[in-house]
This record gives sequence, structure tokens and C-alpha cells, in this order.
Amino acid sequence: MSLFVRKNSAKTLILLFFLILAVIILFDLEEELSTETTINEDSTTTTMVTATAATTTITTTTTTKLIGASFRVLLSGTELEQGDTLIITAENVPEGDKITGEFISKSFDFFPVEQEGKWMALLGIDAKRAPGEYSLSVFLSGESEIEEVITVKKRDFYVTKIVITPELEEKGFTSSNISENIATKDGVIIYEVLGKYSPTAYFNQKFIYPLNEIINVGAFGNIRKDGDITIQHLGVDLDAVEGTSVYAINDGKVAFAEELTVYGNTIIIDHGLGIYSLYLHLSEFKVSEGEMLERGELIGLSGNTGWSVGPHLHLSIKVNGASVDPLKFIKAVADF
Repeated sequence: MSLFVRKNSAKTLILLFFLILAVIILFDLEEELSTETTINEDSTTTTMVTATAATTTITTTTTTKLIGASFRVLLSGTELEQGDTLIITAENVPEGDKITGEFISKSFDFFPVEQEGKWMALLGIDAKRAPGEYSLSVFLSGESEIEEVITVKKRDFYVTKIVITPELEEKGFTSSNISENIATKDGVIIYEVLGKYSPTAYFNQKFIYPLNEIINVGAFGNIRKDGDITIQHLGVDLDAVEGTSVYAINDGKVAFAEELTVYGNTIIIDHGLGIYSLYLHLSEFKVSEGEMLERGELIGLSGNTGWSVGPHLHLSIKVNGASVDPLKFIKAVADF
């Protein structure tokens, strides 16, 4: 009997042990399954959060990078000839930042164009600028952003003889007194006018030609000689019979409208930012000093006044003091 009880007790204990073990295993399995589900749910949630966080980070980073990367400076070229025009465009300039530049140790300003965050600057390579390499810098709120080297190449200018017609001789013109007048009178007057700087652009459109028909009869940069006297032609002569209408090449302010000895009846228009256009040898003025003009407005009539061998219009363009090829300037700005 006792043996039977002991055997049954042993069986009962073994059965109970296996029952408890099964319960434990079942409990662990349920917990594991529950934990797995939770982990999976947490993982999914974390992934979504991570993805969201990653997206936010990427967006933030991308935006930050875009602000830096999207601000870019485009140059019309890094190798230019004497008399060429250098056009600089800055895109996505951060709002509130002031953009300026420096070229050949001379500061320059940008002006806004129609597209938001886009600015432009026009620089001139003077016809007499020595060939070589020159540094260009662009600044945002005084901090250097862009450093570039601009190579100026020599341009082959034609060499011609100074022409003094019998009519000019009758007026008292000689190669010697023409050169002296430019150096001490007419040139000094014009230099003083061009020395005044307007910090804002009066224009917001491309430049146009001053005549309805453009025929180049006197190339820019020609070097005119007579013995030891040398005069460089820092403009372009355009064919025009006397009395032809002459128009302002862009909006601006009449900075000068007077008769000069060598240059004849002369009009100078200030377009702002150191950009000037000059119209020489006119027969008649249609505007007066201080007047504000619109692009294409009639300013005068072509003529044969001053040192001129026949009726024509002499057009010059100065950019921050640099004498540039007017026809190339107008085309370059329009194309860029």
C-alpha cells in the first residue's frame, strides 16, 4: 500500500513537474511572441520616426546645403581681351545679405534683376589694361565667398594715321593741339564727370544701340599716330548723316551736355554703378543736364562738330572707369 502510494506520488510529482514545465514553456512562448510583436511594433514605429527624422535631417541638411550650394556665381568668362566686358551673375543670394565685389583692387556693386535672389554686376577690362592675371573677389555681407583669377589678354588694335582734313586745318586743328587738348582740357572735363559714382542702377533692362542702323566706320581701340603723337580711339564711330536721331542706350541721368573743342557737342549719360555712355560730335542737343531719361529716348542729332572728318556718331562706354568696346558691351549684356 505504501509502495503504491509512493509510486502514485512519484507519478503525480512527475506529472505535476511536466505540467508546470509546460505552463512555464507556454508562458515563455507567449511572452516571447508578445515581446516579438512589441519589438516589431516598436521597430516599425522607430523606423518611421527614424525615417521622419532622417527626412527632416535630410531636408534640413539639403536646405542648408542648397542655401550654400544654390548661392552660386556665374562669370561670362575668365579669359578676356582688352576692351571686353565681364558679366557676373549671383544666384540665390540669401535675403538680407549684401553682395559686393572687388576687381583689380577696386570695389564694385551688384544690382538686382527680375528673378528673386538674382544679382548682376558689369565690369570692364580697360582697353589699356596691361595683359596678365588679376584677382576677382565676391563678398556676402563682407565675408569672402568667391575668389577667381581673370586673365586679360592683349588685343590687336589697328594702327592708323591721325587725319587732319583741310576743313579741320581751317578750324585750327593739328595733331599736336588735339593731343594737348585731350590731355589738359576736354579729357580733364570728362574725367571729372566720370569720377562721380551713383551707387544704384538707374536701369533694369538690357542696353540698346543708339541708332536705328549700325554701321561701324571707326573701330574701337584704333591707335592713331602722327610722328611721336599717339591717340587711342576709346569708342566706336557709327555712320550717320547729319541730323540722324540719336537715342539713349538705357535709362539714366544726363550728367553732361556741352560743347567741347575736340569732342564737339557731347552728351554723357550716367546709368548708375559707374556705367556711363558718351555721345560725341552731335549737331544738336535734345536734352539738358540733370534730366532723367528712359531707354530709347531721343537725346540729340548726329553731326560733325569738333575733331571730326565727316558726319557720324562717336559712342563710348565707360564701366567703373574702364573704356570698353561699346558694341561688344551691348551685345554681351543682351546675350548673357
